[in-house]
Amino acid sequence: MLGGSKNAPRRLPRHPQTAHLHILGMAPIWHMWAARGVQSLAEISREDVVAALPPSGANRCFAEQGLRGLFDILKARKQVFTNPACGLPATHSGSTIPLPLDTELIRAALNSDDPASALAVALVAFHGLTGPQLQELALTDIRDGRLTIDDRTIPLAGPVRTRLAAYLDHRARTWPTTINPHLFINRRTGPRTNRVGRGFPWVKRGVTPQALREDRILQEIHATGGDVRRICDLFGLTVAGAMRYTTGLEHPDLTGRPVDGHAIPHPDSHESS
Repeated sequence: MLGGSKNAPRRLPRHPQTAHLHILGMAPIWHMWAARGVQSLAEISREDVVAALPPSGANRCFAEQGLRGLFDILKARKQVFTNPACGLPATHSGSTIPLPLDTELIRAALNSDDPASALAVALVAFHGLTGPQLQELALTDIRDGRLTIDDRTIPLAGPVRTRLAAYLDHRARTWPTTINPHLFINRRTGPRTNRVGRGFPWVKRGVTPQALREDRILQEIHATGGDVRRICDLFGLTVAGAMRYTTGLEHPDLTGRPVDGHAIPHPDSHESS
């Protein structure tokens, strides 16, 4: 999965976290089969797969996806005679309704004393970037107050420009001779050219890029009255992904409608902070 395959069945390289989740889903099943005395995956039948799958939930989803990929490759490379996972109905993991974050938490993160943290939070809070996109950002991706990412050009908001200038000054003072092309660097990557880890600079910030991005999308959904096309264009979402956020339009935390006789105020927008 990590390296992909140019031979049938052809596969694109997958993120290590994807492989990790599939292994977590399949490992208990492998142990159960091994304890039963199974010596080869060629002995596994469709009935064995169905009986071994968890009853429901994310673990079943991960196990199904992993077993399909595993047996697809084994069958194509003639390591098994049949694919017992072929044709199994897909189980969809339960989706949640995104809810807004505490505005005070976001404001505190935006005003962090750490220039890298303040800039990272601002890029996500104002422009909805993802954690992996922040990791891959290069210095050359930002020119004349505009951020170029994938096929989009984004004019940076004023608060983002302020934090960007502060971070670039900090970066130049701390690592004046670095040749690392990435925008975000730390003491480990400053002398090198690799990107920062997934936890930088979010450790101890009390917020994750995913939760902050969801909050930003919710703000846009509320402001546009559920304009799915606009959300897809702004944040690079599929229609199905954008529809997940429209389910929260009528949620009491977003509408301010009374719940048990108590009105809930709508959260402040990020721009006002």
